[in-house]
Amino acid sequence: MSKKGNNLLIKNGLVFDPFSNIIGEKKDILIENGIIVEKFTSNNDIKEINAENKTIIPAAIDIHCHIASQQMNWIRLLGKNNQEFNSNWGALTSEYIAKEYISQGYTFITEANVYPSLAKHTIFNFINIPVLDKAMLLNLGNFWPLEFDIEKKKTKDIALFISDLLSKCKGFGIKIYNPFESEIWNFNKLREDINKNGILYNFKAINVYKTFIEAVEILDLPHSAHCHIEGYENLEGKENLNSLLKELDNLKLDARTSTKDKRNQICHLAHANSLNIDGNNKNIINNLNNNSNIDVDLAFIGFDKINPIITSDRRFFSDITDSYKKKKNNIINSNEFEGDSYSNFREFKKNEYKDCILWGNAIDLALNIKNKWQIQFSLNFPHYSHLNDIPKIITWLLSKDARFKFMENMNNKFLKNISISTNEDVLNFNDLIILTRSSPAKSLGLSKFKGNLSNGSEADINILNINIDKIDTNKDYKLIEKAFEYIEYVIKNGYIVKKEDKILMNHQGKIFWSEGKYFTEEEKSRVINKKREFYQKYYSYFYNMLDNDIDQKYLKKIE
Repeated sequence: MSKKGNNLLIKNGLVFDPFSNIIGEKKDILIENGIIVEKFTSNNDIKEINAENKTIIPAAIDIHCHIASQQMNWIRLLGKNNQEFNSNWGALTSEYIAKEYISQGYTFITEANVYPSLAKHTIFNFINIPVLDKAMLLNLGNFWPLEFDIEKKKTKDIALFISDLLSKCKGFGIKIYNPFESEIWNFNKLREDINKNGILYNFKAINVYKTFIEAVEILDLPHSAHCHIEGYENLEGKENLNSLLKELDNLKLDARTSTKDKRNQICHLAHANSLNIDGNNKNIINNLNNNSNIDVDLAFIGFDKINPIITSDRRFFSDITDSYKKKKNNIINSNEFEGDSYSNFREFKKNEYKDCILWGNAIDLALNIKNKWQIQFSLNFPHYSHLNDIPKIITWLLSKDARFKFMENMNNKFLKNISISTNEDVLNFNDLIILTRSSPAKSLGLSKFKGNLSNGSEADINILNINIDKIDTNKDYKLIEKAFEYIEYVIKNGYIVKKEDKILMNHQGKIFWSEGKYFTEEEKSRVINKKREFYQKYYSYFYNMLDNDIDQKYLKKIE
């Protein structure tokens, strides 16, 4: 298998590139120095791939996963002597994670929950995950250095601090996770909802979402505020979701300019299928169908024998065990002034009503949200599904026959009460490429580089050994499953990193990061000097200790 990444010609393939509105067009793809070009500057040393009767699509992008955090190390520790975990998940080593992502056609992944104090650990893990490009979102939902600024509504100061924090940690964006719910440590109870003032602070949790969304828009970061709704997989989560959706309707921000390279949304909702545990998704569907300022990732359930749990949602891990303080074989941790973490294992079962609801919600939302550019395919990996479930999941979206067959032995209450059990709608193949490739790139603000096959884009490409034009995607779903199970070529920056069953692991991806809009040194110093004093007074370490001294060869800054 060639390691050469200079000149590559992919001939005669059936191309799907939603960004360029190319839907099943037979054309050639030219790659020079890792970039897609209109024509070669030289005709020397061109490697050719004949893609006759094959389908060419952009490489996949994961907008939400947990593969390089401290919690991943805890999962490895908890699973050390768990035979089922080791046999089904390869102990989730860095090499195993890279191989599984490459096998499923991915070249970019987003670690969606990193506390600033642990960012160096994530960078270390990133460097040890070969081939893939990576980015991390800093979890600032419980970030006490910003408490005073939120209370006093100093949104610009918050933006300045976020920018500096991203620069220090080499973060790409921010995650808003259970805003300031750490009061449980003082009062030993969970708050009822996000609309009430805190006991220790003079603002509402919902104000934190709003403030961070405004701060991210001031910075014009590539990705919007990435929001985890408190109480997911609980009815409280639905109530909190509806509260936030109402607040977003009232949030007066200038409409974003829609361009190829820029995102549309001001708020991204994580694993939206987990937010309506009663199975009624009408409110979020109606909201997205009438509001382009929000997008969502959908975490599809694969019903694996065992799934690692990686979360920071205190209500969730309080609920998932009868008494989490007495539960054995789990790890609960709190980071100083930053938030909580929980790691354990569970199993999804087709005879469990709640598990079926989570499964059905993902499909319901995928089918009924009209604008597929507002949806991103996710597994919340490894929380909800294994990567090798993807070919099977794809058939549920493209084929009602595949979906109904899979549902035959599901929970009876679910089958009787939920509309998805009789919904015959399906996605078309172009919709699938939007969900798994183009839309994640757009939402992350990376479509200049990723998720498309336009001239000037990075040559991250999949070649499927199937001609989509010659099959019935509903009836021939087994052929589609096989094509995605054995992706023939995965190309990363012009390098062939997978050909059939051979994977090349000696290519090093980049760590994408951003600090957003530029501020003057005078503006920054006014805010940062106060934060340094805060750290020195209240923390067990100094602010400058967050500096991530990393070789520039690993980094790619996104303006």
